[in-house]
Amino acid sequence: MTEYQPKYQWHRTELDENDPPRDTDWMGKDGELLIGRIRKELHGTTKGLWQWSGWTPKTHLGAPPLPNTGYQPTATLAVQKVEEYWELSMRVMTPSNPEGENS
Repeated sequence: MTEYQPKYQWHRTELDENDPPRDTDWMGKDGELLIGRIRKELHGTTKGLWQWSGWTPKTHLGAPPLPNTGYQPTATLAVQKVEEYWELSMRVMTPSNPEGENS
């Protein structure tokens, strides 16, 4: 089986100039829209797992699908979950501007 290949752009999370980016915290983007975040748990009962959090498109309205967060054993699987959540959100939510015109 081949490893999942990300469809979107991923970069290390930088919260501010006092918190340098790390290899354990990443954010995904679809163009200019943030799609979600993954981060490796370093402590506690989930130590070693990658938490994923999917975000809904700001360009859509309606109830987002659930669950929108969880844990995976690898960063690649966490990225896949975020990307699948993003695409599901785009399918089940309603575009706020169906014609694609700027508001």
